[in-house]
Amino acid sequence: MALEDESFIPAHEQEQAGFKATNQKVVAMSTRRTSEASEERQDLAPRYDVIDGGLYYIGTKRDRDTGKLSDTAPQWLCNAVEVLGNGCDHAGRQYRLLQFVRQGNGEQIRLALPCAEIGERDGWATLRNLGLAVSNEAAARNRLAYYLQKEGSTDWYEIVSMTGWQQGAFILPSGEIIGTPARAIHFNGKSRHPSAYRPAGTLQSWRSTVGAKARGNPLVVVGIACALAGPLLSIINAKDGIGLHLYTNTSSGKTTTAEAAASVWGHPERTRHTWSGTPLGLSLAAEGANDMMLVLDEIGAGDARKIGPAIYQMLNGISKLQGARDGGTIASRTWLLTLISTGEVPMSQYLAEGGQRPRGGQEIRLLDIPADQGEFRAFDCIHGCADSEVFANELTAAALANYGTLGPAFVAWLASRREEAKARVADAQRRMLALLPAEAAPTVRRATRKFAVLCAAAEMASDAGLTGWTRAEAEEWVQTAWTRWLTAFGLQDRDDARLIEQVEGLLQTHQHSRFLPQQPHAREPQMANLMGYKREESDGRILFSVLPMAFKTELVAGFDPRRACEVLHKAGMLERPSGRNAWTVNGGKNIGQVYRVRLRNTEDNGIAPAGEQ
Repeated sequence: MALEDESFIPAHEQEQAGFKATNQKVVAMSTRRTSEASEERQDLAPRYDVIDGGLYYIGTKRDRDTGKLSDTAPQWLCNAVEVLGNGCDHAGRQYRLLQFVRQGNGEQIRLALPCAEIGERDGWATLRNLGLAVSNEAAARNRLAYYLQKEGSTDWYEIVSMTGWQQGAFILPSGEIIGTPARAIHFNGKSRHPSAYRPAGTLQSWRSTVGAKARGNPLVVVGIACALAGPLLSIINAKDGIGLHLYTNTSSGKTTTAEAAASVWGHPERTRHTWSGTPLGLSLAAEGANDMMLVLDEIGAGDARKIGPAIYQMLNGISKLQGARDGGTIASRTWLLTLISTGEVPMSQYLAEGGQRPRGGQEIRLLDIPADQGEFRAFDCIHGCADSEVFANELTAAALANYGTLGPAFVAWLASRREEAKARVADAQRRMLALLPAEAAPTVRRATRKFAVLCAAAEMASDAGLTGWTRAEAEEWVQTAWTRWLTAFGLQDRDDARLIEQVEGLLQTHQHSRFLPQQPHAREPQMANLMGYKREESDGRILFSVLPMAFKTELVAGFDPRRACEVLHKAGMLERPSGRNAWTVNGGKNIGQVYRVRLRNTEDNGIAPAGEQ
């Protein structure tokens, strides 16, 4: 059989074979081009890139003729910004944590930007205010908004806005973290002067200057103890803060004392606030001093109508209830702090002079301490200085040169000794309560427990070798300050004393103008604003039969009527009828029910007027 020759293949078969080969070649070329294009797309995808200190968006485009991909011209979005991760605050708001360099001075900025503000006018304003240059083009900002939401790290942070103990570590207003937090945290607070809390000098220099000059000066020591007690409040689960109001005439050393106390945490002048502010401003200042101390200078600069409620809010440590824009309420913020205030008169007197009724709760939260009981007014020892003015100037200069070291050192010492700190505070409270007589009012005992917290703080800091004092010295000086407060305040409840003064004052003022003589069978005369009736008893005392409406709306106005009746009865001023669970009796024909009240015999009761305790 002869071999077949290609030249003998029929023409139509050769045509089919040629078409098949050509088709395979085209398919191979197309596959190769698709593969090359795919590789190009992998290499040239739309992306964000940092070029010469700026964040750019680089897109891609395909050539119509060759089908090749190429980069578009870089589009500038903003200066370089790094996305460090995500976070959430106590109210459940989501954040993106950003880091960039402030344009101009090169300061490194870390910002927790609310996700709700990304791409919005407020968000762009926040970034620009912090020194990040952002494009004015809408398209560029849209790409930047996508970058801020989707690009960068996905690490998680707890976003906190308050100083103090957070996740087991302690945050200072400067943003410095003392200790190791249980979870990554970012401080997003808005301190007025963060740099004011950066230390000046060393702990040793503070101890040899401010600490040394404080020796033998109970008022200065109790002020420093007040500053040290701030971090203790959360550890002991305190219900409210501790405030000291130092009062006396001007140029006596009370402001110098406050400056020495402020040096525990930061610059004495730059960290100081004023009472001249709105209630919201005072509340935010207190919130910013969480687990630390706030100094408010000169109560006379404030508005008495606002200061009273502010004392409750700042030292109760809870923000006002606010409604949310989308319904419901915004989670309240809580804090604990210590506070030092100064003024020329007691806080209670300032409120009274401003037409506001002082309350016992205010006096126990902000304790009025006379600042002129030392040998040199505010000071007991001036350490060889020519006079108290020279000593005050030296103490102020020392505080301005050495600050911000004692507080952080005490926090570092406390961090691993929480249970010991609780026990030390409880022991100090037992010791100081034992010094009170049995008849001391509950409010006095409550205030004494607060002084004991200050005493424990000073003792622990001294035991740790931080203050330069011994434990016994710290205890002695704080207790001396407490004794001076107790002498001025007294052992009785101030609200009870104010009630008695109010009742006596009204009876004495109106006994001849609004009380009718009570005479049997006498014709009823006419009298406007009648409060009741009166008659002289055999011992010469006047018995007032007060009508119920006048008793509740005038005589005991501002006090709980039931509690007021108990206090007046204990003071020997109000009769309590036997056999009845009521305080009124029948006053006689055409009179009806009355309260029978007498002016007190001060020799028969232990309650002294509020101003004489």
